[in-house]
Amino acid sequence: MGEMTDMMTRKLFLDVCMDIEGLCADLYHYYSKIYVDVPEASRLWKKTALEEENHRKQFELASLLLKEAEYEVGYDSLRRAYLVQYKLVKLTEIIKDNKPDLLTAVSKVLEMEEKLADLHVYTALNFKEESMQKLFKAMSDSDCDHIAALQRYQTILYLPQCEMGG
Repeated sequence: MGEMTDMMTRKLFLDVCMDIEGLCADLYHYYSKIYVDVPEASRLWKKTALEEENHRKQFELASLLLKEAEYEVGYDSLRRAYLVQYKLVKLTEIIKDNKPDLLTAVSKVLEMEEKLADLHVYTALNFKEESMQKLFKAMSDSDCDHIAALQRYQTILYLPQCEMGG
């Protein structure tokens, strides 16, 4: 019975992670469309959306290999994943009701990406299976790349404001 519960928890965790990556991709595609008049922003959103879609596919593959891979998903990891999913759904609802200015959009997404990177790093520590650990590490590295690209763009957006103020 314990093994079945463990398998269900792992499957549930991967399903939640797939959903999170899909929600991120949808949000970035949405941003790409609503900021189409700012080409560099639209390209950044589109690139990031496609990367999130790739992450989703990686979770899907992990889910298909569920029985072959040895790893544990603790209650805390599952709880963290649900919390990130919930916050992402709420953020998406707010954004779709009130289009944020570009700087706010970038800032909010940076906060979200940092939470995702934290989830991936925290979860990767629990894998016995080297391939699963590498998968989560690769996604964490990719999240760090997203964060760096968004931080660079945020800095660029701040520059004109600084020049006007000084």
